[in-house]
Amino acid sequence: MIATAVVAERHVRPVEFAPREVDIERRDDGSLVLTSPISFAEPEWNVTDWLPHWAEKAPDRVFLAQRVGSDWETISYDEMWRRTRAVGQALLERGGCRGDKVAILSGNSIEHAIVKFAAMTVGMVAVPVSPNYTLMPGGIARLSDIARLILPSFVFVQNFQAFGTARDVPELGNALWITVGEGYDDRVVSIADLYRTAVGSKFEDHRRSVDRDAPAKILFTSGSTGLPKGVINTHRMMSCALEMGSLLAPTVEPPVQVEWLPWHHTMGGNVILQGILKNGGTLYIDDGRPVPQLFNKTVANLASVSPTAMFNVPGGYTLLCEALEESEQLRQTFFKRLERITYAGAAIAQSTLDKLYELSVRSTGRRIPVMSGYGTTETAPTICTTHWATELPGELGLPGPGLKVKLVPAGESFEVRVRGPNVTPGYFGQPDLTRNAFDEEGYYRVGDTVAFLDVQKPSLGLRFTGRLSENFKLANGTWVIAGELRAAIVGVSKGLFQDVVIAGENREHCAVLAWLNPVQAKQYASLPNAEDLTRDPGVIDFLRTKIGAYNGLVGSSVRIGAVKLLVDPPSLGAGEITDKAYVNQRAVLTNRHTDVNDLYASEAGLGVFFP
Repeated sequence: MIATAVVAERHVRPVEFAPREVDIERRDDGSLVLTSPISFAEPEWNVTDWLPHWAEKAPDRVFLAQRVGSDWETISYDEMWRRTRAVGQALLERGGCRGDKVAILSGNSIEHAIVKFAAMTVGMVAVPVSPNYTLMPGGIARLSDIARLILPSFVFVQNFQAFGTARDVPELGNALWITVGEGYDDRVVSIADLYRTAVGSKFEDHRRSVDRDAPAKILFTSGSTGLPKGVINTHRMMSCALEMGSLLAPTVEPPVQVEWLPWHHTMGGNVILQGILKNGGTLYIDDGRPVPQLFNKTVANLASVSPTAMFNVPGGYTLLCEALEESEQLRQTFFKRLERITYAGAAIAQSTLDKLYELSVRSTGRRIPVMSGYGTTETAPTICTTHWATELPGELGLPGPGLKVKLVPAGESFEVRVRGPNVTPGYFGQPDLTRNAFDEEGYYRVGDTVAFLDVQKPSLGLRFTGRLSENFKLANGTWVIAGELRAAIVGVSKGLFQDVVIAGENREHCAVLAWLNPVQAKQYASLPNAEDLTRDPGVIDFLRTKIGAYNGLVGSSVRIGAVKLLVDPPSLGAGEITDKAYVNQRAVLTNRHTDVNDLYASEAGLGVFFP
């Protein structure tokens, strides 16, 4: 059905946060084990159990909406459950068995959700894969690796013509394909045909006998090199992760959200899509992205729907603040019913955080809490949450109920390890990787480092200090915590840097590769109608002053010796940036070695300046 968005009025309630407390076990080896004092009981439901629940309790409520031209195509909970049941029955009738893999190669859509939930409901395994592996140059090799690992029985694509080249991968070509539109041959069927399948006892038998510890999904991590890691997500993992979050900051009324985060990632698929389902809410699938050339779509969607909650990466909020500043009408629509704002994936810039609070007060007279989430694909994804209004970039919060977070001393920080009912049993078909991922006590090694905001007041929470794989030593042997330094440099730029990468391994000093935020940079440009802001004297002088002042306040190991402003954005195909807009430091440094060498040249080149 096609409809424009209709937004009902409702009273905005303040979020009722759980107490900001933590219990700490201190061990003789210097490690700490953090737990929440909030009691946790594992839920007995699976995520897919909420479909029949809401189909009965709120049959006409819109569950999902997607853009079709200028309108929204919507599906109710009742219709969603009807179609999910029919597709689940059809998969079984076409030879599907418990544990079979259903690969989903295209992005977020109503049909994607139907196929995913149908597979999970009957005990099959949904495997959503980044569309870029099919659509981007060089991605087929990565897709082939995944296909050989999972050997899918079924493949779903939204558009067969766009994704049909993936059939050249033998392990995909041998599967039965499902698509929107007409089938093309006897191995490609239309999802509309599956909707007409009569549901029988076979579906119900499979639904009621799903093993909660069996894989429900396999999510592939977005590493830049090597074979992708297929993280097993069990039914128990996903339900426990959702329950943990609901204990910290409960959702009182059905949420309404406009979200772009991809469902082949844990945050988009497990927190947003499945969280909306658990709470009986409505999700408008945003076809925009947090990059300047696509963010106009997000703005248009937010102009037609007033969300009750917002989730994004820090770069997305920087762009959103610019759009909100420019349009009073957008501000009024956006903040009309908004209860909470959440970010994850990287540290938010202080200027962006401050602007969000300023805009919320200006628009509503109240300070809407900005929260941060911290987790991994391997934890579905809950580890920590700031179940309070954050004040500083990089805050991670405190552990979720039911989890044990072990902090192992690592220099001036702690390495993070975690154990709990939401932690993966391992990587599909990769036992060596699974063994190496856990320590001798069964804690999953996250690979990040953290510190307390205040060691004397641990209940204030943790802050992110870096990823172990990104940290490096200078030539003098001093360790550099790259994540912490990246956040600091983005902060001192006052919003001019969209993102940065830190260089300096085995060098005498640190240096920075940076991408400008064009909207902010234009405010400091001295040349009229400057087309290349990376060479504008006004922009360079402003940044030189800010970074020079920073250098005067810090130690030699984190001083910045040179900056190069990059023109070409980080490449998704080359692994420099993920679908979630996180910049992969190692990939950028490897791919742009010429730019790195420019940083350490004796004279400034194009785009290079010395603070």
